[in-house]
Amino acid sequence: MEHKIKDAFQGIKAEDELKAQTKAFVYEEMAKKSRPRRFFQRKLVYALSLSFILLLAVAGGHHLYFTPTAIISMDINPSIELDVNRFNKVIGVTGYNDDGVDLAQSLDVLYLNYDQAIDEVIQSEKVAECLANNEFLSIAVVQMDEEQGEAILQYVSSCTTNHANAHCYGVNAEDVAEAHSHGLSYGKYNVYLQLSEYLDINPEDVAEMTMRELRDLLTQYTTEIPLEQHYGNGHGQHGNHTGQGKKYTQ
Repeated sequence: MEHKIKDAFQGIKAEDELKAQTKAFVYEEMAKKSRPRRFFQRKLVYALSLSFILLLAVAGGHHLYFTPTAIISMDINPSIELDVNRFNKVIGVTGYNDDGVDLAQSLDVLYLNYDQAIDEVIQSEKVAECLANNEFLSIAVVQMDEEQGEAILQYVSSCTTNHANAHCYGVNAEDVAEAHSHGLSYGKYNVYLQLSEYLDINPEDVAEMTMRELRDLLTQYTTEIPLEQHYGNGHGQHGNHTGQGKKYTQ
């Protein structure tokens, strides 16, 4: 009788062990099936994180590349400005009068180095014609980054050496926004400020006048400081100024 009872309890124990083994097997199989899913989830999270980092890098790089650190204002009759980034590449070309708009549209200087772009402007048919007709070329380098601005100014000075009727100079950036608000390039805005001390003139008139006309008009009212003495004589001399409150003549 005791043996029968003992055998019966052993059967019950065997069933418990079988249940435990079965449960362990089921959990193990479930874990195997869930592992690929967890692995996929981890890969997805990694890929999304990497994409987000790359997006931030691209957005930051775009902002860095397309932020001007210097502006080259070139005025003769076409008035244009070249925006230059920290990598010395031209990222914008803007015309500030009708001739300037036409010239800007005809140029293919975007993303060129500033020295190549300056050469293209000076050698363009319109500007070359103006220089041949003794028109006056003014080049103002608006320096947002002092070191870069000085390098650009030195290059501009060297490439205008052979043009007696050209001058270049460096300026700080404070007055640029004011010039643009009047629809003028900085070079013509500088002359506009000087002329406005002597006569009633509006920015629209200044925009369509050549630099030679503006310069000649200014000399009718000014006798104090020779223009070349302050700006440079067209042979590489230059200086830094804003032009406000100064009086110039030939």
